[in-house]
Amino acid sequence: MTISIGELQKNISIIKNAKEPIIVIDKKSKKRIAVIEPIKDNDLDLFEELMSFEKKIDREYSRKDFEKIYSSHLKAKYGLN
Repeated sequence: MTISIGELQKNISIIKNAKEPIIVIDKKSKKRIAVIEPIKDNDLDLFEELMSFEKKIDREYSRKDFEKIYSSHLKAKYGLN
């Protein structure tokens, strides 16, 4: 589903009821601004884990930090070693 920023601001319930990813575009520049994906029940564990690690203000986080948490989540989810 593709939606403009204005539509999203007018009707935020679109996000609550989303079943598929939503692409937010800027109508003036015709550029993609964001992709919003609905959280599935089993994704909440991953979200909680991503938000729970100790954050340090002085540190920049990289893709490796995310991949480490995400791969451990997948290993636990699918029983991989």
